[in-house]
Amino acid sequence: MQPIPACPASSCIGVDVSSKELRIAAASETALNTPVASLSNTPAPIKRWLKSLPPGCRIGMEATGCYHRTLADLAVAAGHTVFVFNPAHIATYLRSLRSRGKTDVLDARGIARYVLNESAACHHYVPPTALQSQLALLIQRRHQVVKQRASLRMSLKDVKTCATPVKTVLLAFDRLIAAIDKQLDQALAGDPKLQAQRQQLRSIHGFGPLVSAAFAARLSRVPYANSDALVAAIGMDPRPRDSGEYAGQRHLSKCGNAEERRLIYLAAVSACRNPVFRAMRDKLLARGLSKIAAYCVIARKLLRIALAVWKSEQPFNLQLVGRG
Repeated sequence: MQPIPACPASSCIGVDVSSKELRIAAASETALNTPVASLSNTPAPIKRWLKSLPPGCRIGMEATGCYHRTLADLAVAAGHTVFVFNPAHIATYLRSLRSRGKTDVLDARGIARYVLNESAACHHYVPPTALQSQLALLIQRRHQVVKQRASLRMSLKDVKTCATPVKTVLLAFDRLIAAIDKQLDQALAGDPKLQAQRQQLRSIHGFGPLVSAAFAARLSRVPYANSDALVAAIGMDPRPRDSGEYAGQRHLSKCGNAEERRLIYLAAVSACRNPVFRAMRDKLLARGLSKIAAYCVIARKLLRIALAVWKSEQPFNLQLVGRG
């Protein structure tokens, strides 16, 4: 692998991240097969590489669970602008480049070109605080436990001879979920301001302890300009598919965090126990929407309410629903 040559302060760099290695390429407006360097995905070599860069570089990478976090956090600390892209967006972009294959080298070059051509419309990466990281980790791991519990219960429900041991295991899952919930409460209790904001979110119908914790962590990290931005960030925005006289069926973008999207949908289902939201749902059903589509509409309404509650620092007022 060749070293990345010196580049101007406006340079755009793409990084293909794996658990052990980084493949790094700088974009060029005149060349496609730019040099690609290889680097160990550990702090020491990353810090040395970042020191060799001119200030103000734009560095892009795909979200990879946890493997991109070291590079992203160190690059921000070094004064660079960092973008963590949705892998689905990058995959679509890479397919448009007419590459004859898919390798880490081609991916790094493609990400660099994406930074060069598309990052102006993207939000830069903001490192989470220790508390935000802890909350996100607990919420995601809780979701995995809940999924495994449901899978076990469904797969063995017809095996009557295993009913007693299955019940014992399910109770152990319940204790684990309760322990995670307790850790969430303890983590939030350590930040009185965030805890107070979470309590205001809990005043919204459908926002229980878990949903309010998840969205308190989300809203404390990203200062959304408006409710449309929040809806889009959660992936609850319907994407049109129209052309000329053809009006296609709209589908949710499903960008962003899948667990937060699941939680806000469940919050919408729960909110419909209240007569006001139930009447809203029934009106949507009368218009011909499916139940899922109706709950998605209400979920978007709840997201807009949540942002209003967050910004106003006032509890939810049910009497304002439907106004404006």
